Amino acid sequence: MLDEINVKNQPILNKVLNKINNSKNSVQAYILYCNSKKLLDLYTNLFSKVLICPNKYKENCNDCNICARIDDNTFNELKIINPVNNVIKKESVIELRNAFQTNSIEGKNEVYIINDAECLNASAANAILKFLEEPDSNTVAIFTTTNLDMVLPTIASRCQVIKLNNDSIDKGIDFVVKQTNLTEEEIYAALDFIRLAENNYSLAFSKAKEEFLNQFQTKDKLSSALYVMLLFYKDILNYKLKNSCLYFEKNDLISIANRSSINLITKKISFILENIYKLEYNVNILLFMDNLLIGIGEIQDD
Repeated sequence: MLDEINVKNQPILNKVLNKINNSKNSVQAYILYCNSKKLLDLYTNLFSKVLICPNKYKENCNDCNICARIDDNTFNELKIINPVNNVIKKESVIELRNAFQTNSIEGKNEVYIINDAECLNASAANAILKFLEEPDSNTVAIFTTTNLDMVLPTIASRCQVIKLNNDSIDKGIDFVVKQTNLTEEEIYAALDFIRLAENNYSLAFSKAKEEFLNQFQTKDKLSSALYVMLLFYKDILNYKLKNSCLYFEKNDLISIANRSSINLITKKISFILENIYKLEYNVNILLFMDNLLIGIGEIQDD
């Protein structure tokens, strides 16, 4: 059924799609993620057909014209939101909710796809959360992302997460460079600062903070530096859970890992992710950094 685009190479997705195809039941929201936009577009298109087609979906379905209209992006019960200038705004979500006021007429489900879910700004994320919390019985959401770390946990926790297999490099310093557009020198400068904050909080707050801001002066640069910090803490978590690191060398983080609990590191990951989103609206960078450092310093184990 699904073999023509190598769904057998996607065991998690294949299991989900066949379950939906055979039972016509689905959950209300999914996240598809991998490092390849091409794969995401391909399998999201297939996923939408399985969710919508009133017949038992098969490749090159000839029983209805819905699948062809999905391919042509002319099927009214499928809505797709893409970011504009790397941002998805609240207005797009409101338009989506207004479009889905009535039940589906032609398909099994009404489906909306939000591509690059990490680009939802704070107000858009809050609006989509209300949609997820009060869904219609036949409305299904598909979020896509190449960067699951950057998707708000409040959204990810409400979705069934499906990882697609691909051959892209998804670890090591090369991955960090690609994701942040920072140089290796800038990446290690961000790492040096967060290690200093962990080891000598007073010095980081009083002196190194200004040096750090001199290097990361724009919001884009600072956001990328915070993302490096996010990956740093995720690597600490990887080390504690699996004794391995995905992005950085063990020696860069082992001392912090040894004195930090999983609970503490998880809280810091959530805190930094929240602040990456807050940075979009914060115009006073110095005050933002003060609040960031104070917040990290105040995080404690339960």
